[in-house]
Amino acid sequence: MSQRNLAENLRVLTGYGKSVADICRRAGVNRTQFNRYLAAETAPSLQSLRKLCDFFGVEESEILMPAADFRRLIRLRPPVLDTGGDRAEVFSRQMFFSQTGPAAPEGWYLNYIRPEAERDMVYVSLVQLSWSGRATYVRMHAIYPGGMANLPRRLKFEGLAMQQAGKLFCLVQEVQKRRSTGFYVLSVGDFEAATTLDGMLTGTEPESGNAILSCPAVWRYLGADPDIRAALRQCGGLALSSSQLPEAVRLAL
Repeated sequence: MSQRNLAENLRVLTGYGKSVADICRRAGVNRTQFNRYLAAETAPSLQSLRKLCDFFGVEESEILMPAADFRRLIRLRPPVLDTGGDRAEVFSRQMFFSQTGPAAPEGWYLNYIRPEAERDMVYVSLVQLSWSGRATYVRMHAIYPGGMANLPRRLKFEGLAMQQAGKLFCLVQEVQKRRSTGFYVLSVGDFEAATTLDGMLTGTEPESGNAILSCPAVWRYLGADPDIRAALRQCGGLALSSSQLPEAVRLAL
């Protein structure tokens, strides 16, 4: 372990806190020992190092990086020290707020799902991905055919997305009632300009929020600034055999 790198990186992280005393109290570490870490006089035990990493929301390998590299990392992903040591908050930050850029190309997508294998019906909705500076925010506009039981004509969803190992992971929830939640896992592909992302949706049905839904899903990229009205006109229900359905989407579904 490089005590000098650790000391310099701890000083960078400490600058985001209220004070050394407040950090030590909330992180549950001894203040005298922490000051010795800052002065590079001693190194923490593995258990203490993990406790500090959990508090600051960094990985053990990151906190031991050369100081210049660590400062660049932290500028892109500054710590948020208002969790009071809440491990659930730390995990959510590490999952969705540790990305250094958008999880997939920013802009608009058409989302195609086929929720019932026995029916040749495809539902199309409009998705927007945008980079907030800290995470990838997701908005979804779903338009359902008239007459569907227990569903309004339009529903809006929001959520967060992240990318790992060439896969897009996206968690969304219906905005008004907060009772329908879905999780998409889509393949981003090996190329930066991928235009079709295919995978699966698992979650609860929007009609009641109770029944579990699992079905194939495809996102087709429309670009950063498409004609939104024209895109919305494509939303709703389509037969699997419809000529309006792109062949690549049909095959994936």
